[in-house]
Amino acid sequence: MLNSLRTLLGRKTAQLRLCFKKRPSIPVNYILRPGKSILICLPEDSNAAQTLELLKEELNPLNIFVLTENTQDITEFPLGVKAFSLSESELNLLCLPRKSLIKEVRKQRVNIAIDLHWRFFLPSAYICAHSEAALRIGFHSPQAHPFFNLEYHIRRFSPEAYRELIRLIGNISDFSHR
Repeated sequence: MLNSLRTLLGRKTAQLRLCFKKRPSIPVNYILRPGKSILICLPEDSNAAQTLELLKEELNPLNIFVLTENTQDITEFPLGVKAFSLSESELNLLCLPRKSLIKEVRKQRVNIAIDLHWRFFLPSAYICAHSEAALRIGFHSPQAHPFFNLEYHIRRFSPEAYRELIRLIGNISDFSHR
């Protein structure tokens, strides 16, 4: 019960903080062009290597940064991918990431932040929101606003949903550069 209360208070605090920030409109054709830096938040149950290869193929980013709970996945990452670990020690009392982790992510100057947690996960959503990425993508949930400015709706989750989302972003990117 204590963890659910902490998470609820953390989510409400984060939503309140984000409501006071003014966000400009998003020039999608500029943001999705090749050569941008991408932050991707991977859940424990994802196939990290396969997801990252698809991301490289579809979006052709200059840099890929990964936020992961499972540090064992780091050995599977392709070369050139920088990983950030999101362990329990990186969270404060309200289940929000500590400022030091947020500063490290901001230093990378990511243009796109993608959260692949299909069930709302406060720490990764908070990192996306505070990454200063112009485009912040996550799966739809009642708690997702204002953490993301693009929400992907699915009826039922399947591992294919990750690939569908990345392909959709790739298709939008292709279309915006014609």
